[in-house]
Amino acid sequence: MKKKKIIIVSIIMLITFSTAFTLFKVFLAEPGESLNHPHESHVQDEKHSEEKPEEKSITLSPDQIKRFDIQTMTLSKSHFQKRLTFPGQITLNENKVTHVVPTVPGTVKDIFKGLGDTVKLGESLATIQSREMAEAKSAYLSAHKNLSLQKDLYERDEKLLKQKVKAEVQFIQTRNLYENAKINLEQAKQKLLALSMTEEQINKLADQNTPLNLYTIDAPIDGKIIERHLTLGEVISNDGQVFVIANLDTVWVNLAISSEELPMIKKDQKVDIFAHGGQLICSGTIMYVSPVMSEESRTGRAIIELSNTERKLHPGDFIKAQIVVDETADLVSLPSSALQRDEQGLIVFKKTATDKFEPQRVSIKEENTGDFVEIVNGLSEGDEIVIKNSFLLKAELEKSEAEHSH
Repeated sequence: MKKKKIIIVSIIMLITFSTAFTLFKVFLAEPGESLNHPHESHVQDEKHSEEKPEEKSITLSPDQIKRFDIQTMTLSKSHFQKRLTFPGQITLNENKVTHVVPTVPGTVKDIFKGLGDTVKLGESLATIQSREMAEAKSAYLSAHKNLSLQKDLYERDEKLLKQKVKAEVQFIQTRNLYENAKINLEQAKQKLLALSMTEEQINKLADQNTPLNLYTIDAPIDGKIIERHLTLGEVISNDGQVFVIANLDTVWVNLAISSEELPMIKKDQKVDIFAHGGQLICSGTIMYVSPVMSEESRTGRAIIELSNTERKLHPGDFIKAQIVVDETADLVSLPSSALQRDEQGLIVFKKTATDKFEPQRVSIKEENTGDFVEIVNGLSEGDEIVIKNSFLLKAELEKSEAEHSH
C-alpha cells in the first residue's frame, strides 16, 4: 500500500513538472515562432530571398541621360575580334584640295569670295587687271579678224578660179594665207586656254565690250575656301597661291603605325574610329598603307577615307583607331572609360531598357593598358554598354545603396 502511494505521487509530480516546463517554453517563445520548428521562419526567409534577389539598377529620365551625356555602344559580332589601337588625326582629303594660282600677274580689282565661303565649280572668286591677259586677248581678236578676212578672199578667189578669171597660182597663194590664218587663230586660242579661259569665254570674246585686261579667277572645284591670300589693290604674281579650296565631302584619317606592328596592317582591313572621350565616331576600311617608314618618327602611315557629307568630322582633330587584325578572336574590345571598379572587381553598365542601366561584372586581360581594354568574359553580342560617363552611373548606384542601408 505504501509503495502504491509513492508511485502515484511520483506520477503526479512528473505530470506537474512536464506541464510547467511547457508553459515556461511558451512564455519565452517569440510571437509567430513555431514551437516544433524554431528555425522554420528563417529557412522560409532564406528561400524567399533566393526566389527574389535584390535587383541593382539605375533609372534615369531622358533629361538626365542627355544632361549626363550618357553614350552607349551595342556589341555586334564584329566587336568580338582581335584589334590593335593606334593614334591618328583627321586631315583633308589630299585628292580633293586645290591651290588656286593665277595664270597671269596683275592687280586685284574685285574679290567675290572670302574665307569660309562655299563655292561651286566655275564660280567667280576674284577679278585681276593684267597687261599680259590684255595682250593675249588682243592677239586672239586680231587672229580672229584676219581669219575672217582671209576666208572671204579665199571664197572669192575660188569662184574666180572656177570661172577661169583667176589664175591657179594666185588662188594657191590665197588658200595658203587662209590656212595660216586658221593656224594663227588656233595658237591664240590655245594661249588663252593656257591662261585658264574656257572655250565658252573665248567664243564670246569677239562680241564683248569689257576691257581686255580683266582676268577672272574661277573656282576649279566644288568646296569651301579654307585659305585666302589676296587683298584689293594688291599686285600678285603668277607663281603664288591666292586661294585654297577643299572639298569636305570626304576626309582622311592618318594613322601612325610602329615598325613592329606595320607588317600586320593591310589594305581593306576594317577600322573603328573613336573620339578621345571613348565614343565611337564611325567605321571604315584602310585605303592605303605606305611602304616607306618616316625617318624621324620611325613609323609607317596608313590612311582611311571617310564620308563627311554631314560635316561631323573636323580636319585637325585627334582620334584613336582600332584596326581589326583577327576576325576569329572571341575577345571584345571596349574603351577603358566603360570600366568602373567596385569592392569586388570590375563592372560595366548595361542598358536594359530606355531608362534603366544595370551593372555587369566583367574580367579583362591582365596586360591591358591604355585607352582600350579587351574583355575576357561577362558580355555577349547584343549587349548595349555605356562607354562614356559611366562613372556617373557608378556614383548614382553607390548613392542608391547608401540610401537603402539606412
